[in-house]
Amino acid sequence: MINHKVQSETIYASFQHASSQLDGLVAVDYFFAKEISQCLGFYLTNNLADKQTDDMQSDEQLLSNQQQWFHLLIALSASLRDGHSCLPLAQVAGKRLFSDSTSQSASVSEKPLVVTTDTKGFIFADLKTLSVLMEKLPLVSLEQKVEAEQQPIVLSHERLYLRRYYQFEQELKQLVRERRNSRERQVESAENTQQAKCELDTIKSIVNTLFPDLAAQNELPISAIDWQGVAVANAMNKDFAIIAGGPGTGKTYTVTKLLAALVMLAIADSENSSQGSQNLTDESSNNESSSEISANSASFTAPRIALVAPTGKAAQRLSESITNAVQGFRGSIADQVLDLIPEQAQTLHRLLGVIPDQVNFRHHQENKLAIDILLIDEVSMVDLPLMTRIFRALPATTKVILLGDADQLPSVAVGSVLADFAPRPHLGYSALNHQYLAQVTGYQTLTKDSSALAADEQYSAGDSVTFLMKSRRFDGEGGIGKIANYVIKGQYQESWQLLQPSEPLSNDKQLTLLSGTIETWLTPLVEQYYLGLCQCDKVEEAFALLAKFRILSSTRKGPQGVESLNALVIDILRNKGVIPFNRFESSNTLYASQPIMISENDYRLGVYNGDIGLLWRNSQGHLMAVFENTQGGYDWIMPSRLPKFETVYAMTIHKTQGSEFEHVAMVLPEQKDNRLLSRELLYTGITRAKLQLSIASSQSVWQSGVSQQVKRHSGLAIN
Repeated sequence: MINHKVQSETIYASFQHASSQLDGLVAVDYFFAKEISQCLGFYLTNNLADKQTDDMQSDEQLLSNQQQWFHLLIALSASLRDGHSCLPLAQVAGKRLFSDSTSQSASVSEKPLVVTTDTKGFIFADLKTLSVLMEKLPLVSLEQKVEAEQQPIVLSHERLYLRRYYQFEQELKQLVRERRNSRERQVESAENTQQAKCELDTIKSIVNTLFPDLAAQNELPISAIDWQGVAVANAMNKDFAIIAGGPGTGKTYTVTKLLAALVMLAIADSENSSQGSQNLTDESSNNESSSEISANSASFTAPRIALVAPTGKAAQRLSESITNAVQGFRGSIADQVLDLIPEQAQTLHRLLGVIPDQVNFRHHQENKLAIDILLIDEVSMVDLPLMTRIFRALPATTKVILLGDADQLPSVAVGSVLADFAPRPHLGYSALNHQYLAQVTGYQTLTKDSSALAADEQYSAGDSVTFLMKSRRFDGEGGIGKIANYVIKGQYQESWQLLQPSEPLSNDKQLTLLSGTIETWLTPLVEQYYLGLCQCDKVEEAFALLAKFRILSSTRKGPQGVESLNALVIDILRNKGVIPFNRFESSNTLYASQPIMISENDYRLGVYNGDIGLLWRNSQGHLMAVFENTQGGYDWIMPSRLPKFETVYAMTIHKTQGSEFEHVAMVLPEQKDNRLLSRELLYTGITRAKLQLSIASSQSVWQSGVSQQVKRHSGLAIN
């Protein structure tokens, strides 16, 4: 019998040896593969003596293929670091990975991988061979045996998973599917029952009250459809709904009307159950009195609504937007309805209840949240594990509304939940849902042709999704809106042309292509925005000025990275004499007016990674860290108590998700092959700007960024 010594050292003597053969290899990926490989090897070796001849030959074949599964484990670990929840075997089958001609790291890229004659890297076997190999590995569970076998690796539909991420996916998929299928309000067709017809009429009446022009628009072309009204109507009869759209499409405006509609629907349900059918919204003139009577009746219980966002800044912006929308609706929607819409949002972690130094939350499947409606904003930032934990903590009857821009960068951690749930192009509405929307909104055609309808007449995964098409902020004529649209569609030449001085749109003060050295264009921007920050008398004024401008970069390191850019801004301000300079002081000296960003969570203090504040002197002259809170006030904390933080004149594009600024200066790296560049990254940076966008980039780097697309691998699609 062959005596196999199965350890990773039989392939590579050490990590240094492996990294000399595999370009971009990261230590954590190597040691992950080494540990699993050793466990698997010992298992196979120790069991060979007890095997029958056929089984023994099979195990010896597995041992002889150790290089294949060892490198697959490296690729799996690398794919998880890149945010994929799984590794599709087709992505590596028959291809060379870890060579400088195919990748800059050990990650699984969307770029085509071709077999070359390079000596570095590793060439994987064909798909069939890899599939058979993984099916036979003892530490790999097949999909149908996951619960029984409890193995660390799972193979499902030729996708390789770490067990925990496979379970996150399956659990979230099942929880969402159950919520989609519950459909307590079966009002898709007026022909179902008399009760369904009554509810359908109520929904139609509410929608027409909130969107009085819908009926007059039903004969207009597709481009003129009021998708805000459609979004409200589409979400009203579902326990799971997604409203997606780019900046300025009115997501918060729409969802505020949706919350008002759900409150009005709850009032109508209360009336119908206690007094029989009564029309809540016969006339706009008696709408308020009807709502007042119902909302104050003994039988009415106001729905418990929670507003949440992934970060403190995003929660603050959601609070401000909801508050402004509610105030704008005063006079057109009954005060008794609007008063039941909460205006204070909180972070997801605060909602779930953080337990310090633990990964679990206070609310979970055994201690569920007491809410009827949950609105989650900026969903593109929410990763797979967190979204699963949210759904675990929800009662089966809670209505979930997801709000976000699916074109933005996905979460920093594993998963792209919003993109998986709301893929582009839209999956189409089922005939049943299309009929419901036609009855409620009056629009008889919501698609350009009948082929856009889902194949299943009764159900489509697209039924829960509405895309808001029209941007009110970027009307299509301004430069920021146009360049964002070109970039996300991968239209490099059109987007670059907009930045040229000869282009009319480049002269509308929305778009500027920065030229010259960084110091050349950065100095006047620092003088315009950050110099005044150091001269403010009140912290309120300083925060308002800080919100006007930000420098964004795709990287932390290098001349165009945030660390260098922040240091350069500090040097400019010191040369202006507005912040202290002492050659004996360290570069970490703190000073009043210094903008800071928290980089570690501190649940006891209530400050989280990504929170932005200012160092400011209090009334006693002590230097304090000040943070805006969601109640419209400020939290003052001694700097010595803060977790790790950094200066934030410049910040990475990833960190700006959930924030907006009047003017953004986006700085891209000099290397066109930077693996962080993508159209989603550029789009996210572009859409942080409300009024002005300045871009520092070469043409080749811009082309590289627009040409690359982020597509995370997962099996989360709901069907």
